[in-house]
This record gives sequence, structure tokens and C-alpha cells, in this order.
Amino acid sequence: MAVLAFGWQDGEPWTAAAFVVFFSSRVARSVVKHPLSGVRETNATRHATRFVLVTAAGWLGSGALAAMAALMGEGQEWWYVAPCFVLFGVLNLLLLSGRPQ
Repeated sequence: MAVLAFGWQDGEPWTAAAFVVFFSSRVARSVVKHPLSGVRETNATRHATRFVLVTAAGWLGSGALAAMAALMGEGQEWWYVAPCFVLFGVLNLLLLSGRPQ
């Protein structure tokens, strides 16, 4: 956190943090999908909601960190990646908002 707060050369720490958040969310999705305890959620709607929320959090978190990497001068490609990540996160949240209660 200190490196992110006080800076580094260009945006490398932000890039690394974006990758960590992205791949950590993929691990979390896997754990939600296949619980380590072997016990499956009996409520399918709650299970699916948890899965989509973890997915959205991963996209939005990595998108925010990718935007910081772009702002810090990491590279032009992050100006393309960050909006796409945020868009995917928002689409996942929209998926949840459109479900019947």
C-alpha cells in the first residue's frame, strides 16, 4: 500500500494491483462455484447472485486500478482496458438489477 500511496516509476504498482485484483476475483469465483467445504448452496438464486457479485467486483476493482495505471502513465493500452473492465462490471450489476424478485 505504501508503494501505491507514495508512487513508483510510472504506473507499474497500479498495473500489478489490477492484475492481482482480476485474478483474485477469478479464484473467488471458483470458490463460489465449487465451495472448498463441498457443501453447495441450496438456494440457487442466492448462489448465482453471489457469483455475479464476485464477478462484478473483480471487473470494477481491476478497472479502477487499470484507470489509475493509465493516469500514472503506464501505457496507452490501459486507456482501452480500463473502460472495458468497468463496462463488464456494470453489465454484471445490470444483470442483477433486472432479475425478478
